[in-house]
Amino acid sequence: MLQQSSWTFRYSLEGFLKRVLHCAPCPLTEEGLVEAVLSDWAGPEHSRESIAARVRASLKAANGAFSSVGGDKYTLRQTAGDDLQNHAYEFLKATGRPQKHGDILRHLQQVTGRGRGELMSRVDLDCDPRFARLDGGEWLLTEWQPANDTIARLMVEQGRRRAEIAELLQLVKEHAEDESGLEQSRIFYPEYDPRFALAGTVVECLLVEPEAAATTLDTGMKLEEETMTTAEQTIVTAPAADLSKIATSELVAAVLQQLSDVSAELTRRNQGIPNEVLNLFNSEDLAGIETLMSERKRVGALADDLALFVTKWSEE
Repeated sequence: MLQQSSWTFRYSLEGFLKRVLHCAPCPLTEEGLVEAVLSDWAGPEHSRESIAARVRASLKAANGAFSSVGGDKYTLRQTAGDDLQNHAYEFLKATGRPQKHGDILRHLQQVTGRGRGELMSRVDLDCDPRFARLDGGEWLLTEWQPANDTIARLMVEQGRRRAEIAELLQLVKEHAEDESGLEQSRIFYPEYDPRFALAGTVVECLLVEPEAAATTLDTGMKLEEETMTTAEQTIVTAPAADLSKIATSELVAAVLQQLSDVSAELTRRNQGIPNEVLNLFNSEDLAGIETLMSERKRVGALADDLALFVTKWSEE
């Protein structure tokens, strides 16, 4: 799922191009790479002309990470890195986490005994196809396959609000479509993903509301994957009774029953909102997510008020 991962972790342009070519089964044309960037990386503020120029500059950079194949296609440059780059590669491989450039240099100082100034002038990870940089400055390995999208989907499907990182990685492995190739390089780093919160080794998926998680745990049922937007949904309740035909002595009980049904429907709908949020997240509709979460507060408050109202007047 290159699109979601590239947006969530926001690769630099060069890092994104490396990742695209690493995943591609064959070399790609410059135009194909421009289309990939426009589709999966660039925001609406970028024009086709500016993106095309930046992609071309990256592909043709001297001593860059890309090499031309057949004149009109590109692939990752196949060349062995020097000792410093190899040390950096082994460091990232061992930690299994994205690292700041400064942290990589400090490690190289420790293992090589060289000065920081010398290392800063000699270590160029941009030119090495094994490294991809995030916009925030962190470096990760191009071969790493982020598991964040799969974990977010599984936690929403199963209504799991919290889980240990090791448990989630095992869950991904069990649900993987195949057990070969990139599967061994799956990495999960929730601290770079707004869908998650991290406390020690415990991950909290913010797409799963506490109420929804509790309901799923109690009933053993999974949340539905496909939901309609709030605007498209209509409240489904039992047919309302014709109050004009109800005896006066039964009127209050009938009204309270209808209000109770509406309150229950609002509560059920509120528990399905995390799935709607996930759909909007996949379409990168941040404004829609903000609106929906604000609406969730109104729906929840209305359901609670109706329930209290019904309880009050049922006890009269």
